[in-house]
Amino acid sequence: MIADAGNNAIRKLSTAGQVSTLAGGSDVLPQIPVATPAANHSNGTGGAAKFKAPQAVAVDAAGNTYVADTDNHVVRKIDPAGNTSTLAGQPGVCGNTDGFGSSATFCLPTSIAVDGSGNVYISESMGLNGITGNPIRRITAAGAVSTVTSKASQKTSRIHFSAGTYIYFYAPVRLAIDTSGTLYAADPNDKVIRKYSPQGSATIVSGTVAEDYGYHYADGPANVAKFGTMDAIALDRKDRLYVLDAGIGGKRIRRIESDGSVSTVVGPTPSCDDSNAPYLCWGQDLAIDASGNFLVNESPSITGSPIQQYSLIRRFTSDGASSSVVAGSTTGVGFADGTGAAARFYMPSGLAAVKAGKLYVADTGNNVIRVVSPTGVTRTLGASGKPCASSGGKVFELSVCFVQMLAVDAAESLYVPNAARFVKATPAGDVVLVADLAALMYDPQMRANDNIAGIAVDSVGNVYAAAASGSAIVKIPLVGEPVVFAGALRALGHADGQGNTARFSRLGDMAIDSKDNLYVIDGMGDDNSVGPTVRKIMPAGVVSTIAGSATEAPGLVDGSRADARLTVSQPGFGSMQSARLRLDDQGNVYVRDSVHSVVRKIAVADGSVSTLAGQRTR
Repeated sequence: MIADAGNNAIRKLSTAGQVSTLAGGSDVLPQIPVATPAANHSNGTGGAAKFKAPQAVAVDAAGNTYVADTDNHVVRKIDPAGNTSTLAGQPGVCGNTDGFGSSATFCLPTSIAVDGSGNVYISESMGLNGITGNPIRRITAAGAVSTVTSKASQKTSRIHFSAGTYIYFYAPVRLAIDTSGTLYAADPNDKVIRKYSPQGSATIVSGTVAEDYGYHYADGPANVAKFGTMDAIALDRKDRLYVLDAGIGGKRIRRIESDGSVSTVVGPTPSCDDSNAPYLCWGQDLAIDASGNFLVNESPSITGSPIQQYSLIRRFTSDGASSSVVAGSTTGVGFADGTGAAARFYMPSGLAAVKAGKLYVADTGNNVIRVVSPTGVTRTLGASGKPCASSGGKVFELSVCFVQMLAVDAAESLYVPNAARFVKATPAGDVVLVADLAALMYDPQMRANDNIAGIAVDSVGNVYAAAASGSAIVKIPLVGEPVVFAGALRALGHADGQGNTARFSRLGDMAIDSKDNLYVIDGMGDDNSVGPTVRKIMPAGVVSTIAGSATEAPGLVDGSRADARLTVSQPGFGSMQSARLRLDDQGNVYVRDSVHSVVRKIAVADGSVSTLAGQRTR
């Protein structure tokens, strides 16, 4: 696995050099810092997920991928099927609060490691002047967040500016865990390597803490060894420690023995101005495969010369005697799947090797998760800069323009709304037009097509679309023309009943259960006279209200179906900040309330509403 930070993606590299995107999107975010950067965060499958400059990844024994989603200030989890969820933290919120799931906060999570019990460890970069430490945090498999240490380093690092000005800060430590569960941290501030007991007490393995802002280099016994930036740390299958380090003369791969003694395995490049041999000059991260080979992703932090315009993954043999380019190229940056040098990355940052011989990559600038299979097959859903997928063709020849939601059928075909058109992308990569809803979705008063707020596919392949302000459910049957299935287009209100006798008011997200019952959020918009509710539509078209009250204002009140109150949109934003629905396999309904930063549960047994997770106030 590789964290391709510049492409906003998690990417995967096979032993054959095939690159693919596991999760994320292709949006390139602004590189100029802004005072309050917006979160670029959403959960979903494959390209439906969004990340913001993820810096590192780790993979557990079950094949789950954990992502330090750095600029979103959260920790994400991608299951083996490619589904992305938020394990802990609040998108866009920088903090250091312990708690459970979304009640916890992180600030710039940068390095990540996972042990055999499913505990995830995160190091953080808390910022520049005025910040008192660089914590290490732990997330249990159940989602409970605690602090291992609030200040991993004794000393600070510093940046030099003109006129002799310095800014002092704590750089994040780099983390790794051995097979026994021991946590190691490479500390670029104190220039030492530590290990932590389960209780959080630290012991120095190698190096000596000293007031020294230089980047030195010395091999030898533990008390003699000197380190520099220590950009990455990794363990081989024998639990031997290695660091990617920058000191006098350039970058090196260095081995730390059990007694703390240090030796250099791969030496620095003689000249980083030599475009024919740029390896290790701009190495960013380090992983070790099952054969003991070193994998290093290289991407310059300065892009002022043609020599520095490259981004690649390089493999070094275990003895450091030779190397080869596995993916990417010594020239050219960008976003492209392919084999070996045909692949392109934009500032890849984090790596994780897995036993099956795959490598996952975080490709941040492109906002995608990309996957390379063990057999070398590369799959992508859309390609940046290509025509929009609105009629037909091959998925790799088209862009999935303006995509905000996806639905998947039993055959794993993806359904994507593009304005008033629905297209389907098959597992074979064929894109076909399913339906054009322009005749139904066109609003004469607005002189535009209505927005599609939710989509779902039933067990036989019928597609359903929730028209946002049109306030009706449109059905696209497997055979035949699209029809209004429930409600009446542009006839707003609130009424339960059969088919066209029912009324909705400003629909939102939609989900479907195993019995083909549809669930949809109703009552979006702060100027809506109808209160927010969740509605259920049975396969026969019968509409009922399962939570909330159409006659009451939005709120956060738990209780019975009649007493509970919901909030489904942010005042002033309307449907732009919508609640989201999810279902479990028992039929319980979960509502993500973006306004109060909580998750609500509607119990299938009795319809009662409870606040499952999150803080009750924002």
